[in-house]
Amino acid sequence: MLKLIQNEWMKLWHKKGTWAMVAMLILVILVPGAITKYYEVKSTDEGSWQEVEQQAIQTNKEMLASEELTEEDKAYFEEQIALSEYRLANDAPSQKESSLASFMSFTSNMLTLVTLFTVITAASIVSSEFSTGTIKMLLTRPMSRAKVLTSKLLTTFLFGLFLYAVNVVVSAIVGLLLFGIGTGVELEMVNGQFVEKAVWNDLAYHYLLSGGDFVMSTLFAFLVGSVFRSSSLAIGLTMFLSFTGGMIVMFLSRYDIVKYVWLTHSDLTQYERGGSMIADITMPFSLTVLAVYAILFLIISYTTFMKRDVTA
Repeated sequence: MLKLIQNEWMKLWHKKGTWAMVAMLILVILVPGAITKYYEVKSTDEGSWQEVEQQAIQTNKEMLASEELTEEDKAYFEEQIALSEYRLANDAPSQKESSLASFMSFTSNMLTLVTLFTVITAASIVSSEFSTGTIKMLLTRPMSRAKVLTSKLLTTFLFGLFLYAVNVVVSAIVGLLLFGIGTGVELEMVNGQFVEKAVWNDLAYHYLLSGGDFVMSTLFAFLVGSVFRSSSLAIGLTMFLSFTGGMIVMFLSRYDIVKYVWLTHSDLTQYERGGSMIADITMPFSLTVLAVYAILFLIISYTTFMKRDVTA
């Protein structure tokens, strides 16, 4: 099995597209970092942090004076005023927007690009063997079809995890070189009191929850690529469901069946924002539904591959 995975890994890196995906991922981290640094250097006339907080208090009070605000808006502006007053009273400046933590929080949004590149790999790693005819040579080896397919699946996930690592490492290096660790503290209100926000814990949690869409999109693309032997169909269909998944869930939200559709649960970051968009759905339930669909996707992929006539 290890030799099969090594062989798949080597074949993957022999493709120019693989290097292009890694280069593009690094580029979309470097460019925003350079732009942010450029505007940070130009913005030298903002004044001290105390002046910024005092101006924020004045602005929020003006907004609070509006008669058209909802109760939620009023509560928000009141909290912002209280936050600024707390910082001034306790000499607790906030971190600059251009800091290592804030930059890595921004680049964590690039995980959608990581998912896209992994989906492209998953969609083509099986279908390309059929389109080029190399599948016949591959299956003549003294290895079962199950092991061959498993090696391709594991290679796909290894590549996706590698891209995850590239995102984290490059973001950390660029953020550290351009902005430094940063000073100040991030605060949030908990039970009516301001406490220091666990920025790094929140960031790690975000990376973990982003794995839901990453895993399910990869397995679905692998399924379509294995069944239909078309990488373009697999990529197109997976991306279509990724971009329209929210609308599909909203359309089905009036029916109970929405609780059992995998698109409802694949974006686990919704729990980071306070809970699922569908009532009475919890994290354990979402993980259970995703596990069932993941097993179903794998069963279909393996069953189809095991029974397929390679001469067809």
